[in-house]
Amino acid sequence: NTMYFPELNRNEQNSLKMSSAFLLGLFRRIFLKRKRKVFIIGFHKTGTSTLGKALQILGYTVCGSLKEAYDYDLNKDVKSYILEKAKPLLNTYDSFQDTPWFLIYKELYQLYPDAYFILTKRSEKHWIKSVQKHFGDQKFKYHDYIYGTNNSIKDESIYLKRYQNHNLEVELFFEGKSNFLIFDIENSNWETLVSFLGARKPLVAFPHANKAGNNLLLKTKVKSLIKQLYYKK
Repeated sequence: NTMYFPELNRNEQNSLKMSSAFLLGLFRRIFLKRKRKVFIIGFHKTGTSTLGKALQILGYTVCGSLKEAYDYDLNKDVKSYILEKAKPLLNTYDSFQDTPWFLIYKELYQLYPDAYFILTKRSEKHWIKSVQKHFGDQKFKYHDYIYGTNNSIKDESIYLKRYQNHNLEVELFFEGKSNFLIFDIENSNWETLVSFLGARKPLVAFPHANKAGNNLLLKTKVKSLIKQLYYKK
């Protein structure tokens, strides 16, 4: 049933990759109801994938980067275009992380005022180092819209300013709202997250998604096996 397992849809291209977190969350996914959506609205490289894996363990279906909107036109209303392309996925998944979800947090709040919104953060020094290591001066979708440049090394100050402004704007927008959480990924733990979401704390350790070699072989094997079973007629 693609309602429970949208990542197994043949045409799926956005879901968070399968790993042990997917397996650990199977029971909760099937037997526990999650009525409120979760939007992770921190910038890329702030631990969004880590939090996505934590949500998988808690039984949520997790959507990643929105590839359908890659062909946006900078001369037109980019946010409206992203939202238009996002709507089918909003109906399919329980939670959302990575680019471009943090760009449309106000629009998402209008659509889902009761959803949970989580601003992932990390120190500016660690964030810019991670961005430069991951993106460098290569062209990445959405970056020309977010930063007006694709060179995180030469234009470090532009990247930092945009990051700072986003965090300030989000905190101001959600000030006083009980469905908003600031999640410091450098001090991440289950207690903060499960308390906010009203979930039971898992018995496993809090995940760390992008550590080198993390479950790489398992991801491939698990996805292959489950798809074989899922599509077997």
